[in-house]
Parts: sequence; structure tokens; C-alpha cells
Amino acid sequence: MSQFNYMNFSANIRAGLGSLRNIGNELKKMGINDHIVIISGETSFSIAGNIVVTSLEHSEYTMDLIIDSQIRATYECADRMIKKVKSINTNFAGISIIGIGGGSTLDICKYVCHKLNLNFIAIPTLLSSDAIATGYSVLWTGNKNDAIQTGTPALIIGDYEILKKQPVKYIHAGVGDMLSKISALYDWRLSFWLNNEGYNDFAMNVAKSTTELLEKRICDVGKMNYIGIETLFLSEVTDGYLMQLSGTTRVAAGSEHLFAFALEDITGISNHGSFCGLGTIMMAYLQSKKDKKVRNYLESAGAPTNAKDLGIRPEHIIKALTVAHKMRNWYTILGINGLSEGAAERLARYSQVI
Repeated sequence: MSQFNYMNFSANIRAGLGSLRNIGNELKKMGINDHIVIISGETSFSIAGNIVVTSLEHSEYTMDLIIDSQIRATYECADRMIKKVKSINTNFAGISIIGIGGGSTLDICKYVCHKLNLNFIAIPTLLSSDAIATGYSVLWTGNKNDAIQTGTPALIIGDYEILKKQPVKYIHAGVGDMLSKISALYDWRLSFWLNNEGYNDFAMNVAKSTTELLEKRICDVGKMNYIGIETLFLSEVTDGYLMQLSGTTRVAAGSEHLFAFALEDITGISNHGSFCGLGTIMMAYLQSKKDKKVRNYLESAGAPTNAKDLGIRPEHIIKALTVAHKMRNWYTILGINGLSEGAAERLARYSQVI
């Protein structure tokens, strides 16, 4: 068991093989005796739901299930979930929510719990992003998204037996999202010097250390063995700690994320982490010509390193690069005016993304 307590971050973390089987006992130890509402997609519930329900029943919890096949990281979906929770015939103040799934489900649950002032327990079934433990929810409306400060889970359970079974494409996405710090930390420091943005040197150095450990164990991550799953899981959880510590998502997201947001909007494809991986290759080239370093780490994990690997058209990569600077009001290596079409194409070709 690991436990972090700093500022607004107070998440109990239980991780290991079969750790989910004890969720009922863990909640009792924490003094959570509420009526439980489980929110999950159909696939995620089929993977972990029965284990959770069996443990909760054994610990004599009452519960309701909200199994929704249309969970998306949008304000519309978040509002729909709030209405569903409110409609449950129970003492509303005595509810805790368990979210089972990937980043979209967990972001929705964090938002719902923030709005309704409820305890949240996170059970990731995928390691595709750092949404597990961050105190933010990234929600879309139209072609724009916002990082809304919500709150961190009261309990996070990482069951490696379940996480080892996820499709490898989600591991690849998680690697892309975690390696984003290679370019994001550069951008954050650049904004500190040139745009007077707030900065936390301690968080910066912890972020560097966790990234370096991930780099050292990247082959284990790609093999999805115990060490690899644990390293990626704890790397993603640590991002949540760092965001709360620094008070900003900039410790883990920069120009590469702006590119990913733009590409998601242009293509209509939700593959955030892998898009971040491509973005990190290109932004590392702009920042220091260390794109080959990023590419090597992605290749070592078996992750995509170019547009063709992801079935993305070159013109979409170029377009995303030209509009990326508009996705958030962030100062990054992309500058204030962004890249011209010609510069965007050269960058994508020089870095071998297209």
C-alpha cells in the first residue's frame, strides 16, 4: 500500500495481483459505509464488475449499478450521469461512487463526485492515460475541451491481474501519455521564463525522475510483465500527485497535448495517448532535436511512431500542427501564432511522423 497526502491530494492506493478482491474490506477500513453506486461501461464491467460486486456483497454493502455503453468524456455525458445518480432511490448524502473503466469513465466520475460532493473510488481497467489519479477531468464540448479541477479519488485500486489483460494498444497509449513529460516539462519551464507562468521546481524534478524510471523499464512495459504494469500504473498515479502539488496540468502536458487535442478533433478519433506519443516526437524535435530518443522509447514499448501506424492521413497531422496552439491558452514551443502549413509539413517529415 502506498499513500500520498499533500495539499488536496489524499488518495489511498492499493495495488498488486488480485487486490480488487478486497475492495469491500478496504472501504470498511476507511470508514466508508455508504450506499455504493457503480458507474461503468459494459466492457469494463464485464472485466472487473463481478469481482467488485462479490466483494461488496460479502462486506454487506448495498449498491446500484449504472452500466452505460455510451460513456464519453463530454459535458453532455457528465450531466446525464449526474441525473442518473440523483434519480437513485436512496439517501442521497450517503452515496459513494465506484468508477470502473478507462480515462473517460474515471473523468466523468470525478466530475460527478465533485458536483455532488461524494466519495469516489477509482478502479482502472486500462492504463491508457493519467486520468486515474489526477484532480482534473478533461471534458469536451464541440471541438473544445476543458481541464476542470475536480478532486482526486479517496481510493485507487490497481489490480495487476486485470491490468495485465488489457489490449496492448492501451499500454501503447499510456506510454505515449507518460513520455509526454519529455516535451511538456520543457514547455512549462519555457512558459515560466518567457510568460511569467507559475512553476514548481520540486514537482518538475519528481516528474523528471518518474519519467527516467519509465524509460529504464520501457521494455518491461512493452512486455506487460509485473514490473512493467506496476511501473506504468504508478507513473500514471504519480501524475495526479504532481498536478495537485504544482496546481497545474502543465507538469504533465504541453505542446504535444495541444497537438493531440487538435488531432482528436480533426479526425474524430479518440486515441489520446498515442497521439501524444506522436506529438512528443515532433515537439522534442522543435525543442532540442531529441526526437530520436522519444522514438526509440516508443519503439521499445512497441508503440506507434508515425501516422501510418495509427491509420492517420498526413494532411491531418499537418492541419493539427497548424491549429494546436489554439487548443488551450498555454505558452509552449509552438509560440503565440503557431506553425504555418509549410513549417508543419517540414516538422512532420523531418521527425518522420509522416
